[in-house]
Order: sequence, then structure tokens, then C-alpha cells
Amino acid sequence: MVQDEKIREAQEVLDWAIMQGNGSIKCKVINYKYNSYRVQFFTKDQKLIMPVQIDEQDVKETRPKENVISDRLKTLLKNLEAYS
Repeated sequence: MVQDEKIREAQEVLDWAIMQGNGSIKCKVINYKYNSYRVQFFTKDQKLIMPVQIDEQDVKETRPKENVISDRLKTLLKNLEAYS
């Protein structure tokens, strides 16, 4: 159950971070293992861009209540939005 909770929380954080950009992509957190998340990124019309490993630390450093996105996550999302 701890894994399911971590996946849910990471999904919420990533959804928020995407919306802070131009929101042209979507993601789905599919797995949590070895302190990292396996995440699939899609275009708005559901075409797979690519699966990505995101460190748990990058998700923890992203704090929606404080309007803070970790630098590595911000860079990743910008690069993925270029594919949309």
C-alpha cells in the first residue's frame, strides 16, 4: 500500500508541475521502485512521447504549496513539451 500512496502523490505533484508550464503534455506514473518513479509521458492526444525514470528526490523537491519545481524536473518537462 505504501507504493500505491507514493505513486498517487507523485502523480499529483507531476500533474501540478505540468500545468505550471504550458500543459501540452500528460503523464502517468506507472511504477515506484528503488527510490525512483517510472513515468510515461504523452501528448494531449494520448501519443506516447517516452517513458522516463524520475528520482524520488526530484518529486520531493517539487512543492506545489510553495510554487516550487525542482530544477531537474523543470528541465525534463520543458524538453518533453518540445515533443508535443
